[in-house]
Amino acid sequence: MMEKKVAIFDVDKTLIRNDSMFQFVWYGIRKKPLTAFNLLAIGWKTALYKLNLISVEEVKASFFYAIRFFSEAELEEFYDSVLEPNLYGDARKELKRRKESGCHVLLVTASPHAYMKYFKKLPDVDEVIGTELACSNGRYTNRIVGGNCKGDEKAVRIHRYLQEAGIRIDYEHSAAYSDSLSDMPMFLLVKNRYLINQYSPELEELRWKS
Repeated sequence: MMEKKVAIFDVDKTLIRNDSMFQFVWYGIRKKPLTAFNLLAIGWKTALYKLNLISVEEVKASFFYAIRFFSEAELEEFYDSVLEPNLYGDARKELKRRKESGCHVLLVTASPHAYMKYFKKLPDVDEVIGTELACSNGRYTNRIVGGNCKGDEKAVRIHRYLQEAGIRIDYEHSAAYSDSLSDMPMFLLVKNRYLINQYSPELEELRWKS
């Protein structure tokens, strides 16, 4: 195992200004108008989730319904036309700074790897880990496999990835970035912890401009 500096970034509301899950819903309706009927299912399942009657995986699957109708090229277009332009300028600079300092740069998100994987097109990103969706007949479905990549699950997947890559985290010189305290398991993997556009006495606050 090689000890290495690692910079770990959440994506939604950390690197980008908005939540890509909601952006994908509206993108899906715009590109595939017949999927608009699924808004009823989203509303119904969101209500059931808030009542603790269904799992987070079930409600999230309703948000990704339209993905079954998208080709890889269309998913890449979603990244190119919606996600990449939504990056904070300060986030771009920090990705570049961390890469130039010798960090292995890892993006870890609860959103689907199916479209988040295209963040690897950025020159300073080494890998993207996200929630996995099942495939059928060469296309993604909206069925989540392996659980939602959030909270403790993020730390599990980071450990798994680094183990397979032969990397041991240089704790003292590594860093993590997120807008949410739900990512505390990820923060605890490194010494340098940055909370984006939020405040907590436990973490260093960074304000990234729109």
